[in-house]
Amino acid sequence: MYRKLVRMTRRSAFRPGSASEVPLTQDQTIKWLLDRSQRTNRTVPIRRAFVQDTEDGPVLQQKPGPLSQLMRHERALDLLLLMYAATSGGDFGVTERAETWGRASGASFKIDGSASAPVSRLWRKLEDLQLIERSFEGRFLKVTKLLEDGSGKAYTRPTGSENSRKDVYFQLPYQYWDDELHKKLRMPAKAVMLIGMSMRKAKFPIVPETYEKWYGISQASLRRGIDQLVEAQLLDEVDQEVFITGETATGLGTRTLYAFRPPYHLNVNKADRDGDGADGVGEQPSSEFPGTQPIFSQPSPVFPTLGGFARRPA
Repeated sequence: MYRKLVRMTRRSAFRPGSASEVPLTQDQTIKWLLDRSQRTNRTVPIRRAFVQDTEDGPVLQQKPGPLSQLMRHERALDLLLLMYAATSGGDFGVTERAETWGRASGASFKIDGSASAPVSRLWRKLEDLQLIERSFEGRFLKVTKLLEDGSGKAYTRPTGSENSRKDVYFQLPYQYWDDELHKKLRMPAKAVMLIGMSMRKAKFPIVPETYEKWYGISQASLRRGIDQLVEAQLLDEVDQEVFITGETATGLGTRTLYAFRPPYHLNVNKADRDGDGADGVGEQPSSEFPGTQPIFSQPSPVFPTLGGFARRPA
């Protein structure tokens, strides 16, 4: 009689529909991962080399970063950004169940052991790009962050030194997940968002015809990304800039300047914060717009520092 009662008690503790068998939602899982990271500033540092890398030599050369290889792998990017947020110290590794990453990335919500297959495909893509390395700890998978440039080198915390282009970084705020932009934005918008943040300017151009070469992303994707960010009210068209160029009969060209709305405007470099670089076009590659020179621009936009979004210019 006692043995029968024990067996019934054990079955009832894990019966279908009980709390232990109802998985967390995607949002709940993400919140748990972010809270556990214990980042006091609630931002994720990402080296600029992830979107555009450099090659040393007699003449500095820019080349597309690993981001360009993820344009057809949106869930892999989502998973990578979450892993970046979760690995905040130590050996920059994190150990979790496949089901946890499946829910967080939206790849799988199954709890019958089959979640590992779709999540493993995402990790494999990131591993092939040498952005992470994997090892097993029993039934759990340990994922360790590598340098964002895809070199396969061990990760080190970026210093932000302007003397080393490899150490220049930008920050992705946790608000990105709080606002559910990981679900609302499509891949072109996510790519343009990361590119724009990496420029670290109060206002900046996004020129699809030129940026296709520098960032390895098609002009069509860049244009879609801009439109999606403006529609989502992350990005505003704040100005137009006239510049000297050999590409037109008049020798002058015009390009739009964009600015992030708060809180996504946090990646402004010191020159712009101090007002010294307010009229520049950005910390862009030294080869950018060869033969061009900006000659006119309005002052940088002023956003409210507390609460809410700034209104879009009329």
